[in-house]
Amino acid sequence: MNDVKISVIIPTFNRGELLRQSLPALVHQHCDGFRYEVIFVDDGSTDRSADLIGEFVRDHSEILRYEWTPHSGSPGRPRNIGVKLAKGEVILIVDDDVVPAPDLVQQHYLFHQANPEPHVAALGHLFVPAETLSDPMSLFHKFPYEEAGRMPKLTYLFFWTCNVSVKRSFMSRAGVFNEDSDLHPLEDMECGYRLFQEGMDLRYLPQATGAHLHKTKAADVAKKGQRTGRAQVALLRKVPDVGVRSRFGILTPQLPFPQLMWRFARRCVFRVVDNPATHWILRQMGAETRPRSPVSDLYYYLIFRRNMLIGFAAAQREYTESGKVLATPGSEAVQS
Repeated sequence: MNDVKISVIIPTFNRGELLRQSLPALVHQHCDGFRYEVIFVDDGSTDRSADLIGEFVRDHSEILRYEWTPHSGSPGRPRNIGVKLAKGEVILIVDDDVVPAPDLVQQHYLFHQANPEPHVAALGHLFVPAETLSDPMSLFHKFPYEEAGRMPKLTYLFFWTCNVSVKRSFMSRAGVFNEDSDLHPLEDMECGYRLFQEGMDLRYLPQATGAHLHKTKAADVAKKGQRTGRAQVALLRKVPDVGVRSRFGILTPQLPFPQLMWRFARRCVFRVVDNPATHWILRQMGAETRPRSPVSDLYYYLIFRRNMLIGFAAAQREYTESGKVLATPGSEAVQS
């Protein structure tokens, strides 16, 4: 008899270092009166992730499950595998760089007990640990949860799969993740859009918390920007909604005129500020060598934003010229 009430699905790829911190917290959740399971789906890791998870599976086989799949380049496929394997009536999707609070699973469970309607889902909260805030890369770790807290009703743009739960029956019927790697890292928004088309009611659950340990490397900021820009084009091809353009600051006549002019003015300022002289000055001020500061924030934002625009333009040009599926972004990123 299956008495698992909630299935935690975690796609992972080469995160052995971070899994050492998250695994103990995942197998020692405070769950009163119900059972849960944790399903790790390994997207072809080449580090020691499999060995590390395997050790925990042997000691906690009643909770942990492990599945390996060839590398796909996107968490969409491993998440879908997890959904198929799940036994729980509620699916909780968590990223592999999240250390959950002791009651994270229980908070999601209690939410769904109080809201049993199939279409009701919950967005949990993540925070950046204090010891990580001094890292300049923490600029890219924080999600705008304060915005989620202010909104009377969340949209598909808040379907962030680092900490979100949904009924398995609803997701299986309404649609799982698109496995196109060109959508990564925005495949969750595309999935959220389709779920919202089927009536999903996403609510903010701030008491379901976890620490976000995401480890971006400074050398990868440019590549991250290009991949995000390319993913924006792929997302726009699948989501015909002005909300996407508004969220990512894309210039389009679909926006209200005042907002369009404001975006245009910001773009002009960016073009003026983003130049080799500015980058050199910021480096001399310690942007690359000192703890996080407004100086490092501006420096890495300029690198990310410039490469995001490069990736967006390249992907848009490929679609226009050939109509073919976007190629996986290469390593030709512009750092500074």
